[in-house]
Amino acid sequence: MAEGNEIEVGSSDTDSAFDEDFGSSTRSVTSSIYDYEISHGRTYHAYHAGKYIMPNDEKELDRVDIAYHAIRLAMGNQSFYAPINKPTAILDVGTGTGIWAMDVADEHPSAEVVGIDLSPTQPSLVPPNLRFEIADADEEWTFRPESFDLIHTRAMNDITLKSWPDYYRQAFRTLKPGGWVEAQECRCRRKSDDGTIPADGHMVYWEDEWESAIKKIGLNGHCDPDLVMEQMKTAGFVNIACKYFKAPVGTWPKDRTLKESGRFVQVMMIEGLHGMSLKLFTGVLGWDVNHFEALLEKCREELKRNDIHSYFPL
Repeated sequence: MAEGNEIEVGSSDTDSAFDEDFGSSTRSVTSSIYDYEISHGRTYHAYHAGKYIMPNDEKELDRVDIAYHAIRLAMGNQSFYAPINKPTAILDVGTGTGIWAMDVADEHPSAEVVGIDLSPTQPSLVPPNLRFEIADADEEWTFRPESFDLIHTRAMNDITLKSWPDYYRQAFRTLKPGGWVEAQECRCRRKSDDGTIPADGHMVYWEDEWESAIKKIGLNGHCDPDLVMEQMKTAGFVNIACKYFKAPVGTWPKDRTLKESGRFVQVMMIEGLHGMSLKLFTGVLGWDVNHFEALLEKCREELKRNDIHSYFPL
């Protein structure tokens, strides 16, 4: 399939109560869950410590929220594309800050929404039809079969789940008849339709090293849409389709919505590079911290350039 139309380049600018029949998989939130791992001034989740490579501190939560807005704008400002008119139960796997789940709970007040994650980083003030749970999606799910109308992931990108086939197997079992699973995923290596990404650029080097580290810990780090669709089919799903979008990096697009999305992506990358790669570069690849920080500074300067018309495929 084609990956969408080329983005037109524009001018640059400066700038609760829930039914127990759900079969809750809630775990007691004890003090040990908040006993976060600390490394180089960043904190990481304690529940199943070491499984997720990203931090869970305030800087990272800001990055996740910024990424949410960037992706939503790039994807037509919709929460999901599954053709569901009146969902009554929705599961958000890897909910992160819970921002998608909160928006969906507001948009569908008659639906019971559940968000699960390894970290208890979600707010306490949420819509009354939403709850969060600490859970590992790689473990056997304890939600009752045929519980949900929609099961959603976003930006998991093969850096969290050990087995996507097993995830889709469990999702298939947990969906109501006629229910949908939707994976809003991306490829973490930028592309360009006009060849403006410098082959010897600092960001290309960062991407190469990031991928090398990801593979060393047995992950892929990217969404392969053909593979995802095949995994869904194997699990028993039908009516499988893929929509392609582009999340630009920077304010170079002419389209106003994509320009806004690009601004979010640019800030997300500039502010988030440290957390996205600290563990991988220093812990997996053995980089010296000073060498690591020096590369990030060069990458940040490159990310500010509007003559590089790059985007992340979604």
